[in-house]
Amino acid sequence: MLRSGTHLARIFAKPQPDGSFEAQVYVRLTREPEVAETYIPAGVYASEAEAWDAAENRAKRAIQEHEF
Repeated sequence: MLRSGTHLARIFAKPQPDGSFEAQVYVRLTREPEVAETYIPAGVYASEAEAWDAAENRAKRAIQEHEF
């Protein structure tokens, strides 16, 4: 989970049936409930480590650009 001021981003590397991993980001204002999150897909990767890195980078960008 990443937090910057009033923004919060949760990141995931979700396993896929084919053995790949989908990088997922959910971003919202900290004062909003989880139901108000914005889902941002961050791609599908061959390894879990790549997916985590991609999700973290995308979350940082989302927070910086105030995507919520």
